[in-house]
Amino acid sequence: MIMKTFAKIYFKLNRWKYNEFPDVKKAVVLMAPHTSMWDFVLGKLYFHLYNYKPKVLIKKEAFWGPFGFILKKMGGIPVDRGKRTGITDIAIKSLIEAEDRFYLVITPEGTRKKTKNWKKGFIRIAKAADVPVVMRLLNKKNRKLGVIGLLDMQGNDIEIMERLKKQYKGFTGLKKNKFETGYE
Repeated sequence: MIMKTFAKIYFKLNRWKYNEFPDVKKAVVLMAPHTSMWDFVLGKLYFHLYNYKPKVLIKKEAFWGPFGFILKKMGGIPVDRGKRTGITDIAIKSLIEAEDRFYLVITPEGTRKKTKNWKKGFIRIAKAADVPVVMRLLNKKNRKLGVIGLLDMQGNDIEIMERLKKQYKGFTGLKKNKFETGYE
């Protein structure tokens, strides 16, 4: 309850507007644009508005010293991006076996750097676990945070990615000139 109140006050003081999270019990949640470590903080605050505790895939290099403990407590799951560690299978199993609410947050860019090549692992995870994909946004330009909607998962991976990228057209991340969808 304290974190929910803090989140509301923080967003109000900083003039961030937000919309409602959809009524789904399990989902893969895409967070874009991802241009700063502050994306994680704002995203966590957003989920506190609903008392949800999502899991977040984070590069293993961020889990050093006391930060590793803190990130794990906040729902962080370390990912070794250089190895095939079966994280996709672990994510699928977690989503399927969760009894109550379970949200797995993924940044489709897979990096904070500017890139046009978004990762497609979320498609496999969502389809295999038979859960929806919630498109979340953080748009600094108009200070909006929240949900765009559910992603239409019909068709092949390329078609799904094209629809996804179009949804994020014109958004601005926290750090300028680092977000690229391939659409202007």
